[in-house]
Amino acid sequence: MKGTKRFLIKSGTGSTLSEADSDYTIVVDNYGTDTTTEDARLIKYEKKVLNSLFIHRPPPVVTALVELALGTYAADRLVKRGPTGVKDGGEEMLKSRQIQILCPVADVEKWQSLEAELNHAISFISRDNFQYRFIDAIDERQSINEADDGYREQLPEADSVALFSGGLDSLGGRFHLADEGYNPHFVSVDHGRNVGHLVRNFDHLFGDNFTSVGVDKGFSTYEDTQFTRSFMYLAFAAAVAVALDVDDIYIPENGILSRFPSLESGWTTTRTVHPLFIESLNRIFKELFPNQKVEITNPFLGYTKKEVVDCIPDKEDIFFTRTCPHPRGLSQKKNAAGHAYNCGECIPCLIRITGLINSDHNIQPDELMLDKNHLLNFDFSTVDVGNIVQSEESRQSSLSVFLLGLNAHLSFAYRIQTSTQKELVSSQPELLDPDILELYERFSREIFRTVEFFAAENPTLGNYVTEFLSLENNELASLEL
Repeated sequence: MKGTKRFLIKSGTGSTLSEADSDYTIVVDNYGTDTTTEDARLIKYEKKVLNSLFIHRPPPVVTALVELALGTYAADRLVKRGPTGVKDGGEEMLKSRQIQILCPVADVEKWQSLEAELNHAISFISRDNFQYRFIDAIDERQSINEADDGYREQLPEADSVALFSGGLDSLGGRFHLADEGYNPHFVSVDHGRNVGHLVRNFDHLFGDNFTSVGVDKGFSTYEDTQFTRSFMYLAFAAAVAVALDVDDIYIPENGILSRFPSLESGWTTTRTVHPLFIESLNRIFKELFPNQKVEITNPFLGYTKKEVVDCIPDKEDIFFTRTCPHPRGLSQKKNAAGHAYNCGECIPCLIRITGLINSDHNIQPDELMLDKNHLLNFDFSTVDVGNIVQSEESRQSSLSVFLLGLNAHLSFAYRIQTSTQKELVSSQPELLDPDILELYERFSREIFRTVEFFAAENPTLGNYVTEFLSLENNELASLEL
């Protein structure tokens, strides 16, 4: 079918691909076209936006990368993990999937040489077993839109590309990169969840130095974790970098969320900007673009959320951001000033609260834009600190998730504050690096300052933390120093 790319997906939740229980066809096509897919699932993107960045049209390798990332994202959203919950004492909260993607490409030998690296990179961020198999496309050039006249709009001068999502980290990144003397062209991927509306709140910060690409899933999604979304973001960022002939791609995310050392591996937490994934994707880009040194960097890898927020000069801009990745019914919920709500119960929201409360902006509880502020309003005396049960529902935000996440971060912060480096390294070898250890020490103090802040209004929180960590009298106050 002209103008489309078809991926064959084999998937299942068995221990091997031989136990796969479902087959799908995913069609990637031009956004807005009327494509007949029969039994296939359709995902569209605004190809014309990319085409307008190139003098003629994207090179085949760029189109193949973008459409591979879109097919991967579609498969990720389509294949259900199955019920989630605590297993064997709370060690596992995810089910891994087996997903094999058959990919037609023009330069099949180049892509086949990257199969192992792609398998590793995408399996790592998704916590699944992804396997790519590349086959020779009959004629990749048939996907080119014949009506494309090769026109390119005049673009502002840029020395790099940076991703922007409308969250705190990407907003902080906008100011941090400017302060460092960089002039990036910003890229956003509008794939739903109100991303387009969030980004439009910041039009005044970018002017014409901004590209937004629309993505639309033409099928019902069954899985919410969507860990592969960063592959899609970075594929579009790489396409723009090639178009502008710049090397550097910046993806700003604070070092705590990038590595996520504060939670055990079983949690449904993101690895989407983990240093190991970024290194792997950089190796892939090196092979795909041998004539251009396209390289991804996270400028906030050594920053806590508080330090990211302090990069934002205007407090009012902070209130238009959203950190919560699964707002569900909150997508259209705003206050009178148009500020978006965050759920307040998930792990990213907990880190957001910590960053805002500790920041230099003097943000108060009623300015946090939370649907639920359990730190302030929940009666912790009703909770048995040793008996919080994770719901069997496949939800990433709920009261039980909040309490389990709070406990995990309290335990992590207390261990960082009270253990020797030798003791810490036995379970987390990365803490041999003094810069990483110092980052987590700063974060641990921010955790306890946040508890102290809310405990002043909600004494049950202070009592809960004291009991949970078996603290002595007044020991809590000493942990925030």
